[in-house]
Amino acid sequence: MMLLKMAERLELKVLAMGADGAAPELAAQDLMDQEKSDFPPLTYEYPLYGIHLRGPVFKTGPLISVTDCPDTCKTGQNQPQYRTHTASMGAGFLTNRSLVDLFETGQSGLVLKDVENVDKQDDGAACRAFHTVALEATTLVENGV
Repeated sequence: MMLLKMAERLELKVLAMGADGAAPELAAQDLMDQEKSDFPPLTYEYPLYGIHLRGPVFKTGPLISVTDCPDTCKTGQNQPQYRTHTASMGAGFLTNRSLVDLFETGQSGLVLKDVENVDKQDDGAACRAFHTVALEATTLVENGV
């Protein structure tokens, strides 16, 4: 709240506050999301999929709590390691075997430690899994298209 008060005095717009997913930081984000404001909250609902989002609005603007990008990538890379199917690209899904197959192409930029005996906190592994080189290795080009 001190940061928001300083931003307000300097007339700076604050759109998001990030955290790395650690329990104390998630608790702080939750407290921020529940903070009282003079403005109505920003809301988005998509009942068909059970999506109900709410973000507080302060003088500095709407404030959306997000996980920082490296941790988001690690979460996405770690889910298949726990045998969790992650919905991806419509009806498709991603499993650890998908990452092993990608590694075995030899063109993905992944290294063995990215798919075997993985370090769940390896920012580099997460970056390699979502890098454009890995995406290109998953793309089949036929007849120049």
